[in-house]
Amino acid sequence: MPDIYLHVEGQQTGPYQLDQVRQMLTEGKVSAQTLAWYEGSKDWVMLAKVLAAFRAEVTPPAFTPPSPVPAKKGMHGCLLAAIIVGVIVFMSIPVIACLAGVALGPITNGINKAKENMTMQQARQIDIAMFAYASDHNGAYPDGKTSTEVFQKLLDEKYVTDPTVFYFDMAGKTKPASDKLTAESVCFDATSGVTSDSSNDLPVVFSTGYTVTYSPGAGATRDPGVQLPFPGIVAAFKSNRAQWMGSPNFRVEPDGSIDQFVPSTFDPGTKTYQQLKP
Repeated sequence: MPDIYLHVEGQQTGPYQLDQVRQMLTEGKVSAQTLAWYEGSKDWVMLAKVLAAFRAEVTPPAFTPPSPVPAKKGMHGCLLAAIIVGVIVFMSIPVIACLAGVALGPITNGINKAKENMTMQQARQIDIAMFAYASDHNGAYPDGKTSTEVFQKLLDEKYVTDPTVFYFDMAGKTKPASDKLTAESVCFDATSGVTSDSSNDLPVVFSTGYTVTYSPGAGATRDPGVQLPFPGIVAAFKSNRAQWMGSPNFRVEPDGSIDQFVPSTFDPGTKTYQQLKP
């Protein structure tokens, strides 16, 4: 059974084993609707689906310790055991180091992939909320001087009920403690000037830490000094398409910038768009 990661109160937690997750569900710490991800799954899904997938997991047989080996005559049993343990440990060091090198790569990649997927789901959720807002306001998307002001409108008018949707674990940021957002609790940028007839290739919401220009085929330049939790940028477009952009799917420059962040098919027309940071 692979490790399971959960999304609880706006943060990724884990890894957990299946029995731990079941116990958390029993204790009410998580629900069947809690988002979960495990190595091999394509996307975050509800915990109920994960538990159903592994319902038939077989419990391994109980371990029976071997019979003790009697010490040779003339040598104290404790001394013999100490020598054997020392030899085993000494011989195991290079093996353990080798296995650790093999295992840490996939584990790290899995954690990064989970963060990317979770942040992508958050971007899509914000994008949908902005579309719903526009549908109720004659096609006008929420606007403001900063992305924090834009997202605050979504909260105030109940298009989003959980302020942690705008936050992910990132250096310099803190999880929102109330429904009043601050720049320190927002980890997404927004595009100003979006309307109902804007291009479907327009990136409406994207993870912060980059500078964007709105022209066909334009890239996203990594802001210097910003520490990001994953090597790339997450974006949700007006077409309701959400995507993670980073190596190996996109060309990443030596400075961390992403090539072709804005699709080459993007047509701004006569509209002027502006990036709003927290």
